[in-house]
Amino acid sequence: MKNAPGIHLKRILLGILFVFATLSLRAQPPDDATFSISPGDVTEATIDTSGRTRLHLTLTPEKGDEFSGFTGRNLNKQVKIVVGGKLRSEPFIRERIAGPSMEIFVSSPEDALATVKALLTSSVTFDQLYKWTDSTGLTHYSEKPRPRSTDQRPAAEPDTGDRNKNTFQELRGSWRVVKATVNGKESRDASLLDGSWTFQGNQLVLQSPQKGKVRFTLKMDSKAKPKAFHVTAVEPANEGSGWMLFSREGDWLKIALYDNLNGRPESFEPRGPRSEPELIVVTLAPKK
Repeated sequence: MKNAPGIHLKRILLGILFVFATLSLRAQPPDDATFSISPGDVTEATIDTSGRTRLHLTLTPEKGDEFSGFTGRNLNKQVKIVVGGKLRSEPFIRERIAGPSMEIFVSSPEDALATVKALLTSSVTFDQLYKWTDSTGLTHYSEKPRPRSTDQRPAAEPDTGDRNKNTFQELRGSWRVVKATVNGKESRDASLLDGSWTFQGNQLVLQSPQKGKVRFTLKMDSKAKPKAFHVTAVEPANEGSGWMLFSREGDWLKIALYDNLNGRPESFEPRGPRSEPELIVVTLAPKK
């Protein structure tokens, strides 16, 4: 039995529509507003539970370059960050991020740990990962051993020693911020510029209208060059701990620290204009 002409024509039209639909799908460009991170793309993960839980990822060099290009192409746009197949955030990109470090949103310490397991177990089991906690309280996970670092607490020394007394004397007093830089670029951040610093003995009190008051205890590293001290939050205790460098320049006092006290600075100069963690340097003058 021969097919009716109408049926034959219908089949031809459906075939043409299918070809056009296939070509149309192939012609669609990839979604350039989504950055995806999969197992094998991360070399180290760091969990910060001081305050809101945060997860910092160190990308492979190849993935870091991809992230840099992605942020550069999406300046002043909202994008999607997908981690392990799960949408994690939709940030607005204001500047190109060089990487290889990035922070992703997690809802809890358990969520952070589950994400670490998903990303870092492509070639080893979770139990085979290296794990350590640094002096700032951050927990690191990596397939490689902990790198050698100067980020260690100073050896216990009595705070009443002459050397520490003389060093604390350089800091003593109440100070106001006259200048602040972030990675070498002058900052207008009110939480930095409106802050006051008060040193008394082995105590430091930081206060600003935006962030309130935090009290730290200090422990000097008397052998450090440049001079350095380690701070530990006392009130509120969840502000964490970390390192600061300092230098007296006449009547002025210069302080260098990493953002969120994440590690120990090596100098007052940033490693790069977009390096992370960001290096904050404040210049203080005595309060009158």
